[in-house]
Amino acid sequence: MASFLAGPNPRVTQCSTEIGRSCLASAPHSSRNKRHGGHLSAGSYSASGSCSPRCSALYAEALKYARSQTFERARDAFADCVASCPSLVKAYISWAQMEKRSRTAGEQDDAHLHRARVVLQRGLTRNPYSASLCQAWGLMELQKGNFLAAILLLERSVLYDPSFSPVLRWRQVIEARGTISSRRHAAVTVQSNQQLFQ
Repeated sequence: MASFLAGPNPRVTQCSTEIGRSCLASAPHSSRNKRHGGHLSAGSYSASGSCSPRCSALYAEALKYARSQTFERARDAFADCVASCPSLVKAYISWAQMEKRSRTAGEQDDAHLHRARVVLQRGLTRNPYSASLCQAWGLMELQKGNFLAAILLLERSVLYDPSFSPVLRWRQVIEARGTISSRRHAAVTVQSNQQLFQ
């Protein structure tokens, strides 16, 4: 848990800012969030999944390969699946979770995380109102200590679907908000002190 509360890291702050911008650019603002019949109009996740049998078969195949750590075949199957059914949100989430676990020897430290982010970004581009995708991405960023991006994404998920609001009361999310607030206060203090001595 100590790493969760680690002090400011310029690389993480830069990453959080870039991810936050990416999240805000890919997801529409609440004023454009149109609901139809109580369900989100685009990218809403239905547990039953209403895609074709071919897409369901591709999803099952991708999961099989992911579980057996045959990552290249899993990537191909996930890519085929989301090409066949771009609104199958659970496919993007499962693919991103696989990418998070797919780190290989000799690979840069965060290359697997970059792949996961690319998958989630693609999913949000195709399903811009998906609370599930926002939450999945936000929780991944929270785990990695990218608190600003995590909070932006988690709040956006609740904006799209209020039933996702319990996550905002989790201890880790509350602590992340506190860390962001402390960092902002520290930055303002440093800036004020620099102005005093100029």
